[in-house]
Amino acid sequence: MNRKWCEKMNCDRKKLTQFLSKELDIDNKLDFLFHLDDCTECWEEVYNAIKAQHPHYYKSKARRMKISEKEIAQFDKEGEVFEVA
Repeated sequence: MNRKWCEKMNCDRKKLTQFLSKELDIDNKLDFLFHLDDCTECWEEVYNAIKAQHPHYYKSKARRMKISEKEIAQFDKEGEVFEVA
């Protein structure tokens, strides 16, 4: 594995920036992706940057609603068949 910009995890910010702005050629991109497997700091930087760009892809807090037994019972009637189109 060729890690020109990373020696003992002294990472090159320029490569990180180029990766995020999609400026790396395929070979450097693959090298950087291999680097992400070993470098938690760079992985977190990439994760947080992409999460900030696309927050709709990441789950927000779950919304829970309390439903009474009576409300559940109205949907749980024996013998009724529901058709789904």
